[in-house]
Amino acid sequence: MQPPQPTSTGVTRFIPGLTLISGFSPALLRTEFVVAITVFAVLVPSAMAFGDLAGVTPVAGLYVALGAMVMYALFGTSKQVIMGPEATAAIMTATAVAPLAGSDAARYAALAALLALLVGGVALLARVARLGFITDLLSKPVLVGYIFGATLIVIGSQLGKMFGIKLESDKFFQQVVELISRLDEAHLLTVTIGVVCMATLLIVRRVNRKLPGPLIVVVFAILASYVLGWEAMGVAVVGPVPAGLPTLTIPAVTISDIFALLPAALALMILIYADEILTSRVFATRHAQKIDANQEFVAIGMANFAAGLLTGFPCALSASRTTVNDQMGGKSQWVGLIAAALTIIFLLFLTPLLAPLPTVALGAIIIVASLGLIDIAAFRFLRQVRPAEFWLAVVTAFGVLTVGVLAGILVAVVLSLILVLYRISRPHDALLDDVDATGGTVYRGVTDKATVMTEPGLIVYRFDAPLVFANAAYFTERLEALIANAGGGLRCIIVDAEPISDFDSTAAEALETLDADLERAGADLWIARANEPLRQLLTATGLTTRLGEEHIYPSVRAAVVAYQ
Repeated sequence: MQPPQPTSTGVTRFIPGLTLISGFSPALLRTEFVVAITVFAVLVPSAMAFGDLAGVTPVAGLYVALGAMVMYALFGTSKQVIMGPEATAAIMTATAVAPLAGSDAARYAALAALLALLVGGVALLARVARLGFITDLLSKPVLVGYIFGATLIVIGSQLGKMFGIKLESDKFFQQVVELISRLDEAHLLTVTIGVVCMATLLIVRRVNRKLPGPLIVVVFAILASYVLGWEAMGVAVVGPVPAGLPTLTIPAVTISDIFALLPAALALMILIYADEILTSRVFATRHAQKIDANQEFVAIGMANFAAGLLTGFPCALSASRTTVNDQMGGKSQWVGLIAAALTIIFLLFLTPLLAPLPTVALGAIIIVASLGLIDIAAFRFLRQVRPAEFWLAVVTAFGVLTVGVLAGILVAVVLSLILVLYRISRPHDALLDDVDATGGTVYRGVTDKATVMTEPGLIVYRFDAPLVFANAAYFTERLEALIANAGGGLRCIIVDAEPISDFDSTAAEALETLDADLERAGADLWIARANEPLRQLLTATGLTTRLGEEHIYPSVRAAVVAYQ
């Protein structure tokens, strides 16, 4: 287990990345350098592909990666997360920008950069409003289901590369169906290269996880492609990459452009944040780290500001590069900073080296890295603990795969809240069986007790939940059934109120009605172990006066003794 992490104070509270300086050591730098080379090897071709997917020049994807990695390293709180261009953000960028830009490439690039700036602004406003609490709605079943669905989306996005087919579909199930229907178009050499690359990665991982398997695959794939002339044989390769660094530029846009793109920016921010916070929590749990949900808004905002000013497009968490970083043993954001430095060097001097790299090798690296995120054991755990949570995880995964990441998560959150309300509306309850010699209380479930009476004429009932509008009717129904089973000899009901941490007007009305019914039957309603907030609410609602101050007891034993 890792030692407890120090609490950030002063400037590091707002720029957590400054702690990288104090934590620097040559040994750490050597380790992180090897990891950064591997992340960089995966980053360059994928970033260019996502740039093309977003509708801008492929090299813009590298500009986005450069700015995002530096800003997240400074402002983020996860040690594993790598931000940059990603498929979902790229697709949503193209959807939002294309109708406004028409065929004007310069305007298209300006609007894409504006969208990134707007996403950054919305994220910072969310931080000011301290909306990080929304992550509390992302329960473990939602987390498990989302990661599973998102992983399959990443794998699905690489299937075309593995078979040398350009798939038209952009949803996982449609991609699988399309691939199966077009298998006769598969390029045999591409498939062979992909299988060899995947097998190599799996073997290297099994032999020694510390070996840079993706880097080994990339180097040998480039050499083999160059020597054997795979491009001439029909294998898709990365191709030439333009050289040079981007310049800081404020996009030339109008106020109407800002208002036109603002809805898309809001939707993108929610999507990017949900994706980033869910994935970062997975790795934080794995490494005993802590994620600051509000600070992540700042990290996302600053990363997108950088992407926009570098004439890029909105950036997001890269699940594949983050997974590669983690599996290679990355321990800090030095990986992101070093990868950014390598990107600068590459843009200036080394772009020709990547041209022969088969894109299928990249697909193999991403697929094998993504397989590590599939956690079947987590589904088994949920099924053992609570089957409803298992099905919630399944629904989340299915929703992410069918209706999209954002819609799938929103549906899952709504279902989570419905499950919470259902459990609150039908909580566990129990009847007192006995008060032992030390004053302790022994309860049994209502259906487990032979008689509803604790002793002749007395029922001691415990309701294990806040008493609110959602369960007040259930509370009344349960007690009415107990009263009916008790018969005519009932003289008193004592409600053990210790688990009742909250109370509202609907519950007050239910207690008042219950007391009136008992009064007509010649019985009393007493309260035991009410905490101070509950006692104040009883007084405010007039129930203390109605029941009588003397009938509100500090302990169940005191109430039982008073009855006796």
